[in-house]
Amino acid sequence: MTEAYSRRAFEQAVAWFVALQDETCDDKKRAGFQKWLTRNESHALAYAEAEKLWGTLDGMKTAEVPGMKAARNARARTRPSAGLGLTLTILFLLLGAWRLDYSAPTVLYSTGVGQRLSIALEDGTNIQMNTKTQLQVRLSWFRRDIALLEGEAVFSVAHEPFRAFTVTAGDLQIRDIGTRFDVYRKAQDIRVAVLEGEVALKPKDSWLDSELQAGFSRRFSNGRLQSVEAIDRNKESVWLDGRLVFEHTPLSEVIEELARYHEVGFVFADPSLAKLTLSGTFDTGDLNPFLNALEQMFPLRVKRQPDKITLSRR
Repeated sequence: MTEAYSRRAFEQAVAWFVALQDETCDDKKRAGFQKWLTRNESHALAYAEAEKLWGTLDGMKTAEVPGMKAARNARARTRPSAGLGLTLTILFLLLGAWRLDYSAPTVLYSTGVGQRLSIALEDGTNIQMNTKTQLQVRLSWFRRDIALLEGEAVFSVAHEPFRAFTVTAGDLQIRDIGTRFDVYRKAQDIRVAVLEGEVALKPKDSWLDSELQAGFSRRFSNGRLQSVEAIDRNKESVWLDGRLVFEHTPLSEVIEELARYHEVGFVFADPSLAKLTLSGTFDTGDLNPFLNALEQMFPLRVKRQPDKITLSRR
């Protein structure tokens, strides 16, 4: 979860942020800022980060951060004007906050095929990871950032009013609003299902959030949010109990899901079999009941091999 701008770019962004707050800021200085802002894409990202950090400090601006004590002592010795005092306060708060934020470690968690993992974060949040899942966790004073690299996880988030909890999956950002939700990322498709509370969804290139409430899901594919769909919350997280539920689901999708839990490949000898639909509840840990059910329900034959299962028409 590396930053898209350099430390120097952020320090320049802070300097501009402070300058623009000064009551002596004129049109010439604002024009200089616009020129700096458009010179490099990373400048806009760094400045947005400075604004975001300042916003998160609303409830913490009296807290001690590195550099603040020195700033107060300097102001006491030199007795600057009120405007300069505010400028110094903004400067040291932002640089101190960013230093704390920048130094926060990033921890990688992953599960193998058929594995599940429960993570208890220090803030009280719980993350349940499904099979073949990778995510990164970065907790700092002001933010809780998760990057879902692949797979699926359920997030039960501990509410903190001054520290945002955000999950990034590809080009989609999911911001918690006190909730429990499931995120499933595969290839270019991301699905978010809210089990409790609500979340805010924001595509990378959008300025607007779209709220999603409990009992509903929404996909992000082809670079855009799809329509909202109602869900059965009791069935959404059954994988936590080692089960999968299908309702009139194409056999190709059923196979794709079950293949996530087993080191085996599925082959359709007759492509038309992939369009058959299936309903039922199956154990993710044992393929045999599922394969036996296929032979009983459909006109197909299952050929089992150590690393491959072939489905052909009977």
